[in-house]
Amino acid sequence: MPRSTGYSKEEDKFLCQVYMDISQNPITGVYQSSDHFWDRVAESFENRKNPTWSQRSKKSLQCRLQTIQKSTRKLHACIKQCENRRSSGLSSDDIFNQAKEMLMQDKSFKSGWKFDHVWDIIKNLEKLKDGATPARKFSNLCGLGYTSSESENPTSDSVLQASPSLSSFSLNLYDEDDIIGRSPYQQPIGVKKPKLKKENDDQTSDVIKTLEEGNKQLVDQLKKTSAQRQQYLEMQSKSLALKELKEENKVLYRDLNSIEDPNLRAYLQSEQAKILRKRLDQQASSTSTSFSQYFDNLS
Repeated sequence: MPRSTGYSKEEDKFLCQVYMDISQNPITGVYQSSDHFWDRVAESFENRKNPTWSQRSKKSLQCRLQTIQKSTRKLHACIKQCENRRSSGLSSDDIFNQAKEMLMQDKSFKSGWKFDHVWDIIKNLEKLKDGATPARKFSNLCGLGYTSSESENPTSDSVLQASPSLSSFSLNLYDEDDIIGRSPYQQPIGVKKPKLKKENDDQTSDVIKTLEEGNKQLVDQLKKTSAQRQQYLEMQSKSLALKELKEENKVLYRDLNSIEDPNLRAYLQSEQAKILRKRLDQQASSTSTSFSQYFDNLS
């Protein structure tokens, strides 16, 4: 059987988009078998592709995605290393170029990074940034052990070479029972929304609780300040009343016979009379209030 032509850039971009559409769907991306999932990818790819493209089998699509994933995961690791030793003045593009140069130092990637055309599609996919999944799981999922005549590169980039250094294609992985969605690596992005919503609700609740505690402390402080102010005003009032009492006593107990000026003596007599009337009125008012309280208690 003749070997099929290599994948074009447009095919790669379309394949990655199809895969992401299906794997990230919170309804169709979970609780389906590996074969069923890849059947959906192959069917969608075939039905929506450009009619002029070559026909690709399910195994060929799996192998191509594995090749893209392997390079992408390795590039992410190189980018992380470059960021950790980032020199001042380097831009994101500089780091990206350094990471591609570092990638070529790996014996498995001597030909360099070949997937700039799909980088914008898959660079932010969290599952491509995770650590490698067990080789045994990957061999069950991607069908290790077969030799695909349609694979673009059946040598170093082929899925045939499963080893601890080969990271599995974890964009849509399955557990021991061949069911998608049972582990953090296998869960599509859409499934994480309830968890994120719960975290946001918890954060909102914590903020509200903090504001309520702050308001309570503020009210308590205002009450305390108000009480202190009232106490201060009462002390001031008592102080003024005492000062006034002292001044009145000076006038009240002044010896008028010792004053030679008739006008001043007359003025002091008038003031003494006012003070006496005031104190008699206060005494009468106090007595009336006491009797009123007494009769109120009797009633």
